[in-house]
Amino acid sequence: MIYKSFDFAKNGTNIPVFLSGKTMESRYNPERDADSLCNTINETFSFFLVLGIGSGIFIQKLSEKYPEAKIIGVELEKEDLDFLSTSELIQKIKNNKSIHLTYLENLETILSQTYMPAKHGELKIIEQRAWINENQSKIEKINYILQKSLGIISADYSVQAHFGKLWTFNILNNVRLAQSSSFLINADLNKTAVIVAAGPSLVKNLSILKERTKYFIISTDTAGSTLHKHGIIPDILISIDGQNVSYNHFINSHSVLYAFDLCANFSAAKHIYESGNQIMFFSSGHPLANAINVSCGNRFPCIFSGAGTVTITALDFAVKTGFKNILILGADFSYSNGKPYASGTYLDALYNSSSSKISSSEKNFSKLMFRTELIKSEKKMTTQILEAYKLSMEKYMQSRNIIFRKENDVYFLNCSSDTNENFPLQGNFINLQILSSFFKKLKESSPEEAELLLLPYIAWLRNNKKYKFCSYSELLKLAFNNIVRYNI
Repeated sequence: MIYKSFDFAKNGTNIPVFLSGKTMESRYNPERDADSLCNTINETFSFFLVLGIGSGIFIQKLSEKYPEAKIIGVELEKEDLDFLSTSELIQKIKNNKSIHLTYLENLETILSQTYMPAKHGELKIIEQRAWINENQSKIEKINYILQKSLGIISADYSVQAHFGKLWTFNILNNVRLAQSSSFLINADLNKTAVIVAAGPSLVKNLSILKERTKYFIISTDTAGSTLHKHGIIPDILISIDGQNVSYNHFINSHSVLYAFDLCANFSAAKHIYESGNQIMFFSSGHPLANAINVSCGNRFPCIFSGAGTVTITALDFAVKTGFKNILILGADFSYSNGKPYASGTYLDALYNSSSSKISSSEKNFSKLMFRTELIKSEKKMTTQILEAYKLSMEKYMQSRNIIFRKENDVYFLNCSSDTNENFPLQGNFINLQILSSFFKKLKESSPEEAELLLLPYIAWLRNNKKYKFCSYSELLKLAFNNIVRYNI
C-alpha cells in the first residue's frame, strides 16, 4: 500500500497522502492542475487508461471533457483502491458506468472486458506524474503487465482487422451450405481418441496408430495430408482456418466426416460437400456465428478454439463427444529439428513445386519460421504465438480437471466423467431456413442493437484505407448495411 491518509489542500479539496509524506495532487489547487493535464490532450479519444487514481479529480475532469469515453483508472494494489474508495468523490465516480477503477493484478481482465479496439479505436494512456514518481520501484512490473494486457488485445484485433470481412463471407455462405447438409458421428467411446496435429514430431510417433482399430482419430486440417501419405485415414478432420490457402488441405478429399468452423474457408467446404462427403459445421465464438446459431435454436455445436489453434478445437471436440482417454500427437508448439511442420503437409508440395537454385524449399521454410522473433525454449525454438497456443491448451485441460502428462512429444490425457456436455452426435439441417429467419430479425433491429456481432467486420473496415476517416457510427452503419444486403 502506498497511501497513509487524506489531507486538505489549500482550497479545501480532500487529497490522499503517500507513505512518503508527499501528496498525490497539488496542495494548493488540485482542480487547476487536473484541468491543465486535460488540456494537454489535443485529440479525440474514446478510451483512456489512467495510471494513478488518487483523489479522482483528474478522472472526473477527463470524464466531463469526454463524456462518451470509457475510462479505466488503475492503482497498484487492491488495498490502495480500497483506501481511496472511502472518499465521497471516488464513490461518486464508481457510480459512473463509463468509468472502471481497478488495480494492477486485475487490469488484464478489466481491459479484455471493456476495451474493444474496433469500437474505441486507439487507447490513450495517461500517467499521473506524482503516482509514477512514487512507484518508481514498480515501473518494470507496471510496464510488463501493460504490455502483456494490451499485447493480447492487440494481437486479437490484428487478426480481426485482417480476417473480419473474410469471416463474414465464410459464415454467411457456410450457413447457407449447412441448410442442405446433415451429419452423423460414429464414435465408439470405448476407444482412445487421438488428436493429430502437424508439429515436426508427428511422423516419429505415427507408429502408435499401428493398431488402427483401437483409436478414433481426429485430425487437424494441416495434418490430414501427412496421415494420407502414411496410409492412415482419420475418422474426422477439423478446420477453423478462413484463409483461401487452406483449400490446399482438401484437394484430395476422403470419405470421412469433416468438421468446419462456420468461419472456415467456404470454398473448401463447398468442395467437400460437392465431392459427396459429410460436413458438420460448428461455432467457435465469432459473434455473428453465435447470433445466427441462437436464432436457429443452437442447432450448431459450440466448440472452443482457445487462443485460435485448431489443436484445441480438436481436443474440445473429443472431450465434448465423451472420450475419456485421449492422446495428442504432433502438438509441439515449437520448431523442433529446424522444421515448422511435419513432413507431408501441403507446404511440402507447395514449396517443392516452386523450388529453384535461388529460392529453395529450405529457404521458404526458413522464411516461414523467421517471420516472427524466435524464442529458445527447452532446447527447441518457439515463438510468442506458439507459446500462447501451448499455454491456452494446457490451461484448457486444467480448467476441465483433465489429468495429463507429456512424454516423448505425446500428450496422454485422462478425462473425468464431469467433463462432458451432451455434445450432439448427429444433426440434420436440410430444408431449415436458418438465414431467412436470422435476417428477418436482424432487419428489424438497429445497427446499435446488432453492434457486438458486427465488431470483427468493423475492425476490417477500420483497417481499410478507404474508410480511414469514418467515425465509429459510420463504420457501424456501413457494416450493418453490408450484412443485411447479403443475398440469400
